[in-house]
Amino acid sequence: MTVKKAIEILEWWIKQKNQSMKQLKEEWDYSTDSVTELAKSLLKYDETIIHNLEKIRVELVPKCSHPKKMIDTLPDGQKYCMNCNLDL
Repeated sequence: MTVKKAIEILEWWIKQKNQSMKQLKEEWDYSTDSVTELAKSLLKYDETIIHNLEKIRVELVPKCSHPKKMIDTLPDGQKYCMNCNLDL
């Protein structure tokens, strides 16, 4: 798996988690205390997961300007940065 693919998967996962949290907040009826506590626990759990995924993404996304001298091409024509190993 390339770094680019890993970043795409993380971004998709973060988006899915955010959407499910939003849907949970909008659709659940918070009329009883036990349901409210359960919903709060689930939302807090999802917030923690999103926070961790975002931290992983920050570590994967390189802070590289991809200098020309560091760009190479694979035999199949795919360009990548030799400095950060990101597909370009």
